[in-house]
Amino acid sequence: MNIEDFKKLLHRYNAGKCTEAEKTLLESWYSEFEFQKLPELTNDQLAEILSIQTALPQRKIKSLIPWITSAAAVLLFCLSIGSYFLWHKHRLPQGVEKYTYNVPPGSDKAILTLANGKKVVLSANQVGKLAEQGGVAVDRTADGKVLYTASEKQDPTVVMLYNTLSTPRGGQYSLVLADGTKVWLNAASSIKYPVAFNGDERKVEITGEAYFEVVHNAAKPFRIIAGNQVIEDLGTQFNVNSYVDEPLTKVTLIAGSVKISGNKENIILKPGQQSQFPNQPTNQGIRITDNADVAEVLAWKNGLFKFHKASLSTVMRQLSRWYNVNVNYEGKIPDVEFSGEITRNVNMSEVLDILSYLKVHFKMKQNNQDITITVTE
Repeated sequence: MNIEDFKKLLHRYNAGKCTEAEKTLLESWYSEFEFQKLPELTNDQLAEILSIQTALPQRKIKSLIPWITSAAAVLLFCLSIGSYFLWHKHRLPQGVEKYTYNVPPGSDKAILTLANGKKVVLSANQVGKLAEQGGVAVDRTADGKVLYTASEKQDPTVVMLYNTLSTPRGGQYSLVLADGTKVWLNAASSIKYPVAFNGDERKVEITGEAYFEVVHNAAKPFRIIAGNQVIEDLGTQFNVNSYVDEPLTKVTLIAGSVKISGNKENIILKPGQQSQFPNQPTNQGIRITDNADVAEVLAWKNGLFKFHKASLSTVMRQLSRWYNVNVNYEGKIPDVEFSGEITRNVNMSEVLDILSYLKVHFKMKQNNQDITITVTE
């Protein structure tokens, strides 16, 4: 969006002709952006915009003129660095569809693979007993978790039995392991784990993204294999992002501490730190980032998309997983950046409406059950 687009939008707003999406767009800029060190407008530009603006709601802002100066300035600033946009948390209303296929958001769904190979399809409506293996009951609780509970009949000498919980694209799920450890799985993720932890360690393997609240037991360490790394709990809550289509495996510590081992390195994270390790073979070691944006990292678990200066390809990878769509690109990927948040419970078309407003163009095509979004120049 350039300065002329912004002025036209203000005209439409004051005339009562904005769509609900445009109103949300404009009001979210007004109420929530905090601008610093942005180029100022000329007096003529400022006077013209002030002559247009009459009706924007005066919430959260002490002075109108500094906001108008900064808001228009950021639009000029964006001409050189790419679009910078706040996705507001408000659900956009259901309006006229601009896209042929209105893809719904993801939901609670997964496949549980038992030790005998049997697959149990899980949905949001199931409650009750799912299976019993090696003296361990597997139930789906009313609050939506798969729960493992060891009975008195369990024999600690029997061979270790493993289950795998997998979420498809467009799915998420949570479970409680036999030791009480809680796990949340994001879309297109999986965790392989013992039905009961009978040995001298507790070891699980994950792909994709998972959040852990581990029950600490110093005598029986909890270890996670994620890509080329081993993550060991030292009494903690943490998030692991290990998607194969992302450039880095990221471990973000929320509370407690974890030890990260990879590429012959061992490091210990402190709360608020994030480790980053390349998914592709490299000589690069583990990099530590202090003061990680925990809200951004955990946004998926809290029902949000949240970005800070994210590239279009980063945004589209997340949308692809959550909406179960394929993404292609024709020509050069638009050089735009996105910051802000939006709920994950909106339909895909509403998200694309917002991206389209920033001059990002799409085509959609359906082939049987597969929907492909092509980003065009």
